[in-house]
Amino acid sequence: MEKDHVHGIVKQVVNITDEDWVTFRKGSSGVYRFFSRIDDIVKHRIVAEVIDSRYCAAGIRKGQQIVIEGGALVPGKSTAPLCMRAIGPLTGFVNTILEMIAAGQDPNDRVFMTAECLDPGLEAGGLGKVKFRVRVEKI
Repeated sequence: MEKDHVHGIVKQVVNITDEDWVTFRKGSSGVYRFFSRIDDIVKHRIVAEVIDSRYCAAGIRKGQQIVIEGGALVPGKSTAPLCMRAIGPLTGFVNTILEMIAAGQDPNDRVFMTAECLDPGLEAGGLGKVKFRVRVEKI
Protein backbone atom coordinates (compact mmCIF):
# COMPACT_ATOMS: atom_id res chain seq x y z
CA MET A 1 0.00 0.00 0.00
CA GLU A 2 1.23 3.48 -0.85
CA LYS A 3 2.91 5.48 1.89
CA ASP A 4 2.35 9.22 2.27
CA HIS A 5 3.13 12.08 4.66
CA VAL A 6 0.79 10.61 7.29
CA HIS A 7 2.83 7.40 7.24
CA GLY A 8 5.92 9.40 8.19
CA ILE A 9 4.09 11.07 11.06
CA VAL A 10 2.60 7.82 12.39
CA LYS A 11 5.95 6.05 11.98
CA GLN A 12 7.66 8.79 14.00
CA VAL A 13 4.99 8.99 16.72
CA VAL A 14 4.23 5.30 17.33
CA ASN A 15 6.83 3.45 15.19
CA ILE A 16 4.15 1.57 13.24
CA THR A 17 5.32 -1.47 11.26
CA ASP A 18 4.76 -1.68 7.50
CA GLU A 19 2.38 -4.61 8.03
CA ASP A 20 0.31 -2.68 10.56
CA TRP A 21 0.36 0.40 8.31
CA VAL A 22 -1.63 -1.59 5.73
CA THR A 23 -4.20 -2.56 8.38
CA PHE A 24 -4.31 1.03 9.66
CA ARG A 25 -4.97 2.48 6.19
CA LYS A 26 -7.75 -0.01 5.51
CA GLY A 27 -9.57 0.26 8.82
CA SER A 28 -8.77 3.52 10.59
CA SER A 29 -9.93 6.30 8.28
CA GLY A 30 -10.89 8.60 11.15
CA VAL A 31 -7.53 8.32 12.87
CA TYR A 32 -5.81 8.76 9.49
CA ARG A 33 -7.78 12.00 9.00
CA PHE A 34 -6.71 13.09 12.50
CA PHE A 35 -3.03 12.65 11.61
CA SER A 36 -3.52 14.28 8.21
CA ARG A 37 -4.68 17.43 10.08
CA ILE A 38 -2.12 17.18 12.88
CA ASP A 39 -0.60 20.56 11.93
CA ASP A 40 -3.96 22.19 12.74
CA ILE A 41 -4.60 20.08 15.82
CA VAL A 42 -1.31 21.00 17.52
CA LYS A 43 -2.19 24.68 17.15
CA HIS A 44 -5.06 24.27 19.63
CA ARG A 45 -5.23 23.84 23.40
CA ILE A 46 -8.31 22.54 25.22
CA VAL A 47 -8.91 24.25 28.55
CA ALA A 48 -11.44 22.98 31.09
CA GLU A 49 -11.81 25.83 33.57
CA VAL A 50 -13.50 25.24 36.91
CA ILE A 51 -16.62 27.41 37.08
CA ASP A 52 -18.02 25.90 40.27
CA SER A 53 -16.60 23.68 42.99
CA ARG A 54 -18.32 22.56 46.15
CA TYR A 55 -16.77 20.30 48.81
CA CYS A 56 -14.21 18.78 46.43
CA ALA A 57 -12.04 16.35 48.40
CA ALA A 58 -9.33 16.53 45.71
CA GLY A 59 -8.99 20.26 46.33
CA ILE A 60 -10.21 21.51 42.95
CA ARG A 61 -11.20 25.16 43.21
CA LYS A 62 -13.01 27.70 41.05
CA GLY A 63 -10.72 29.30 38.47
CA GLN A 64 -8.31 26.36 38.24
CA GLN A 65 -7.80 24.67 34.86
CA ILE A 66 -7.13 21.29 33.30
CA VAL A 67 -5.15 21.66 30.06
CA ILE A 68 -5.11 19.20 27.15
CA GLU A 69 -3.00 19.49 23.99
CA GLY A 70 -3.16 17.09 21.04
CA GLY A 71 -5.47 14.83 23.02
CA ALA A 72 -3.01 14.47 25.91
CA LEU A 73 -3.32 15.88 29.41
CA VAL A 74 -0.59 18.45 30.18
CA PRO A 75 0.00 18.33 33.95
CA GLY A 76 2.63 21.09 33.85
CA LYS A 77 0.13 23.57 32.40
CA SER A 78 -2.83 22.41 34.49
CA THR A 79 -3.50 24.27 37.72
CA ALA A 80 -6.21 21.95 39.08
CA PRO A 81 -5.37 18.73 40.92
CA LEU A 82 -5.64 15.85 38.44
CA CYS A 83 -8.58 13.96 39.92
CA MET A 84 -9.68 10.99 37.80
CA ARG A 85 -13.34 11.63 38.58
CA ALA A 86 -12.93 15.14 37.17
CA ILE A 87 -10.81 14.19 34.14
CA GLY A 88 -12.96 11.25 33.00
CA PRO A 89 -15.99 13.25 31.81
CA LEU A 90 -13.73 15.52 29.74
CA THR A 91 -12.90 12.65 27.37
CA GLY A 92 -16.06 13.12 25.28
CA PHE A 93 -15.35 16.82 24.96
CA VAL A 94 -11.79 16.15 23.82
CA ASN A 95 -12.98 13.66 21.20
CA THR A 96 -15.62 16.04 19.84
CA ILE A 97 -13.21 18.97 19.75
CA LEU A 98 -10.49 16.99 17.95
CA GLU A 99 -13.07 15.76 15.42
CA MET A 100 -14.19 19.34 14.79
CA ILE A 101 -10.62 20.56 14.28
CA ALA A 102 -9.89 17.63 11.95
CA ALA A 103 -13.02 18.55 9.96
CA GLY A 104 -11.94 22.19 9.72
CA GLN A 105 -14.77 23.40 11.97
CA ASP A 106 -14.70 25.94 14.80
CA PRO A 107 -14.24 23.82 17.96
CA ASN A 108 -15.78 26.53 20.13
CA ASP A 109 -19.06 26.38 18.18
CA ARG A 110 -20.48 23.43 20.13
CA VAL A 111 -23.86 22.82 21.71
CA PHE A 112 -22.37 21.51 24.95
CA MET A 113 -19.76 23.68 26.66
CA THR A 114 -19.90 22.51 30.28
CA ALA A 115 -18.91 19.29 32.01
CA GLU A 116 -19.05 18.10 35.59
CA CYS A 117 -17.12 15.58 37.62
CA LEU A 118 -18.43 12.11 38.40
CA ASP A 119 -18.95 12.76 42.10
CA PRO A 120 -22.70 12.93 42.79
CA GLY A 121 -22.63 15.98 45.03
CA LEU A 122 -24.24 16.51 48.42
CA GLU A 123 -27.82 16.59 47.10
CA ALA A 124 -27.45 13.17 45.45
CA GLY A 125 -25.91 11.19 48.29
CA GLY A 126 -22.27 12.18 47.82
CA LEU A 127 -20.29 15.22 48.86
CA GLY A 128 -18.25 17.03 46.21
CA LYS A 129 -19.17 18.41 42.80
CA VAL A 130 -17.03 20.30 40.27
CA LYS A 131 -18.26 21.93 37.04
CA PHE A 132 -16.09 22.99 34.11
CA ARG A 133 -16.48 25.31 31.13
CA VAL A 134 -14.61 23.73 28.21
CA ARG A 135 -13.06 26.01 25.59
CA VAL A 136 -10.42 25.83 22.88
CA GLU A 137 -7.58 28.30 22.53
CA LYS A 138 -5.22 28.76 19.60
CA ILE A 139 -1.56 28.38 20.49
